[in-house]
Amino acid sequence: MKHFYIIILLALLAACGSKQQEEAAEPSALELEMTTLYGENKVIEGEYPDSLAVEAANGVFVGERDENLLTFKGIPYAIQPTGKGRWQVAKPEPDSRLVREAKYFGHSAIQQRSPVNAASLYPQGEDCLTLNIWTAAEGMRTARRPVLVWIHGGSYVSNGTVNPRNWGDQFVKVHPEVVFISLNYRLGLLGFLDLSQLPDGKEYAKSGNLGILDQVEALRWVRRNIAAFGGDPDNVTIAGHSAGAGSVALLASIDEAQGLFKRAIMQSGSVAFTSSREDCQRLTKRVVDATGAKTVADLQALSQDEIIALNNKVGEFFRFPERDGVLIPEDPYSRFDGFNAGIDMLIGSTADESRYWIDAMDGEENFGIAVQLWYRYISTSLDSTQRENASRFLDVVPRDNPWPVAELFNDLMFRGPAIEMAQRHAASGGKTYMYYWTKALSDPIYGACHGAEVCYVLNTGRQIKNGDHHNPFLAADVQRMWVNFAVTGNPSTPVHYWPAYETTQRATMVLGDNILLENDPLAEQRKLIAPLMKEYISPIFSDLLDKAPWYAGIAIGTLIAVIGLLVWLIVSIRRLFKKKTK
Repeated sequence: MKHFYIIILLALLAACGSKQQEEAAEPSALELEMTTLYGENKVIEGEYPDSLAVEAANGVFVGERDENLLTFKGIPYAIQPTGKGRWQVAKPEPDSRLVREAKYFGHSAIQQRSPVNAASLYPQGEDCLTLNIWTAAEGMRTARRPVLVWIHGGSYVSNGTVNPRNWGDQFVKVHPEVVFISLNYRLGLLGFLDLSQLPDGKEYAKSGNLGILDQVEALRWVRRNIAAFGGDPDNVTIAGHSAGAGSVALLASIDEAQGLFKRAIMQSGSVAFTSSREDCQRLTKRVVDATGAKTVADLQALSQDEIIALNNKVGEFFRFPERDGVLIPEDPYSRFDGFNAGIDMLIGSTADESRYWIDAMDGEENFGIAVQLWYRYISTSLDSTQRENASRFLDVVPRDNPWPVAELFNDLMFRGPAIEMAQRHAASGGKTYMYYWTKALSDPIYGACHGAEVCYVLNTGRQIKNGDHHNPFLAADVQRMWVNFAVTGNPSTPVHYWPAYETTQRATMVLGDNILLENDPLAEQRKLIAPLMKEYISPIFSDLLDKAPWYAGIAIGTLIAVIGLLVWLIVSIRRLFKKKTK
């Protein structure tokens, strides 16, 4: 019976893929918008306005001004990982006095194109290691402002800084006391492909986590150069959503990033968004099988166009950063037991995370089927006690919830890991603040789904699912909380006192149309989900696709058997009918 469920889910996923391909053929207003944004930053050989220029270690960058806002886009923070640099750890650019424009976003990292992913519709390239800075012009030369570094999400395979939902312009216009930075990093096959087991793979031992190491290099650039843009290198907060939040959690957990930032904000992402070495090798095998490559040298010989085609072919079988035991511990939660106690943390999730994927499942009905199948799939990795916990969890979900299993998904993938990190960090003496986002989108189908809070936090006005950003009071309060945290390490405001999270009261700020402080919300669900946190259950549906050949064989055999049974029934009925007529 389990095989039957997997076959259904595979069919659903295939149908969704076909739908996306059909949609991709249609012209997109979003694609036109990305086209108008594109340009290449050029070397400036003549005169340039000093008021728009900032000297960094690797060059002089000339930005643009809009009233009191200075913007610098597409600044390279490392030598671009092209040619022999492919699948190698990024290195800093050499010191330079070269004068360059900083008017245009850099290339998006290589990723699958999608009509709903703005960054994928912008020109892509391996030369994607760039960052963008928004800073207030007034007093920039002498200011030492808190710095907020935003790391975009996208499951480590998509998105980028050119996506308007990741811009910092409107944020800094309202909060000129903060310098805002966004950065690109390598994604998918170029950022998270473990090549260490190939015959010549020793020189590529860190290839499974290059995207995280790119972020480390960007933070090194920030520490060395941000003072010239009015920022304080000793007061840097890193923040992100989804995979961006997972990146923040990992950066707080690795030796290489220590001392590069002071505070961390994790919105719907955690160290649970990681893969085992075994899982990562499964992706490597797919790449080798798809290309016929025997060595890394064979893969290095592929052109960028061939890499793009390869990513399109096997990119759906993506993996998260690798728990390799070298860069990322095999138990990354353990780093929240004291290793990163000196980092202030703000952590949280949304009430209806999984409803973000209703569209990906082609509607509510298919979504309901998919989460049920997902539940049956992950149940196979749980022991009897854990399965009993999961079953009891479903019993305590309110009866008016149309998808109780989706609530389990929310807690297992998002809220549970957030609490696990928060309580460990708090217990080890770290300063921790917890939130729970309940403000729903304008379409009630989606509820407070994954990413519902981002437009409020960044003040972009670009709500996901074409939702309305219609509560300016909530936006103002939330931004003030995030800014206060970046400035002082405490998100409290004069109106809303926000105490630190600890393992007895478990104070949590509930952020919705009404902002209120609640101790240990959904306590019973928390207790039931806690024993499952060590399972690292992957939400990647390609784990099911990895088994596709086997299940396809079962499906074909089942179909043949069903057809045979139908033929037998038809023949038998016809014979019986003939006997009766005689």
